[in-house]
Amino acid sequence: MITHPEPFSTAAGGKRILLGDEQPVQSLDLYRSKGGFEALKKALAMSPVQIIETIKRSGLRGRGGAGFPTGIKWDGVSKKERDILGHPAKRYLVCNFAEGEPGTYKDRYLMSRNPYYLVEGMAIAIHAIGAAGGVICIKEIFLKEIAILQRVLEECAAAGYLGENVLGSGRNLSIDLARGPDSYLLGEDRALLEVIEGKPAWPRWKGLIPVEYGLYGQPTCVNNVETLSNIPHIIQNGPEWFRSIGTADTPGTMIFTLTGDVNLPGIYELPMGTSLKSLIYDCGEGPRLGRRIQAVFSGPTNAVIPPEKLDTPLDFGSMRKIPSGIGSGGFTVYDDTACIIKATVNFSKFLALESCGQCPSCKTGTYRITQRLKKLEKGTATVEDVEGMLEECEGIKGQGHCYLVTEEGIEVGSVLYNFAHVVEEHLEYGCLNTRELPLPKIKDFDPVTRTFTYDVGFFDRMAERLLWDV
Repeated sequence: MITHPEPFSTAAGGKRILLGDEQPVQSLDLYRSKGGFEALKKALAMSPVQIIETIKRSGLRGRGGAGFPTGIKWDGVSKKERDILGHPAKRYLVCNFAEGEPGTYKDRYLMSRNPYYLVEGMAIAIHAIGAAGGVICIKEIFLKEIAILQRVLEECAAAGYLGENVLGSGRNLSIDLARGPDSYLLGEDRALLEVIEGKPAWPRWKGLIPVEYGLYGQPTCVNNVETLSNIPHIIQNGPEWFRSIGTADTPGTMIFTLTGDVNLPGIYELPMGTSLKSLIYDCGEGPRLGRRIQAVFSGPTNAVIPPEKLDTPLDFGSMRKIPSGIGSGGFTVYDDTACIIKATVNFSKFLALESCGQCPSCKTGTYRITQRLKKLEKGTATVEDVEGMLEECEGIKGQGHCYLVTEEGIEVGSVLYNFAHVVEEHLEYGCLNTRELPLPKIKDFDPVTRTFTYDVGFFDRMAERLLWDV
């Protein structure tokens, strides 16, 4: 039976649920020897209502960024007997494997450690919500992960854990793979569904939520890789066990990606409620000798975090109060040798290039803000430019089909507010810092050397593809 791993000894302390194995689990036999698929057997003997209530009681929240309660989402889909047009519903489960946010690598790393958690979790979820099937939508550039998943899905189908009449239960549990473009917006749930249907990665109108109008217009549950990988452990060990880890606001653990100016960058699974300071100093061993932390970016989606807020617990509620957010668990640290304006230009330019162009307020707003930031970096900006940025940051929030334009307003606005002294210096002198800062869009991670490889050609490639640059 799958039992929760013992506490592991680190300076931060805590428990690991998903990364607890000392060696990667790369075969079905090894997974079964560790209790793999016992949770599925248990779930098939439970009613869908019982499973959903178990997930509700566990307090599991989505690990993809928004932190929505997983059990409530499952319950909403399971109760949809009719589609939006009133016809009998054909429910779907979709796994979001886009992971396009700079500074994040957790889902890909989890696949290299144990992909079976995801498959078993999806099988349980398909049964629980009464889905016709499941789909894993993954970026086509994730070649290693695609190969892993193809192998694992074939293994599990051959062993009777997927397919028709799984384990003699009478339930058909199928999982397919769908490939999507290397687009940040592929990670937006409604754009993901569009891609599976063979369309561009363009988010649907606000208000068309997947629970009501999802894949092929049917009620659909969209969860990310890490969220679904927790399911077998909750079913096997119980919701009280899961709630014994983390905080009341956010039970369980989360896999965090720590990059930037720390001595030991890497991927760490920690109980929710561990402080950001502990992640940086206990796991990442802090900044280089003699240096101090200047800022921490929680991807391009949340407000920048100044050093005086590093004691904040890493749970959804606490991070919202400071105000910032966990996002998908990726934190990029910059010490006092980095130019915060340069870092902000990178994130702003990323969002401007990734904007799909459906909403003029998004495409033109992100473009104008990025141009003014670049002027600020060069020393040619005026006070009016800064005031214009502040106004635009407020004005564009909530003006798009998706959250991208709001992300731009939140992050850039927070930098201008928290680092006003840096803005003033740039207005007077321009950037005097010669250090180059790459966009932390991660291609790969070597756990032995603790080295991240960044997609350094991203900006040039995007400009060439779009035939314009910012």
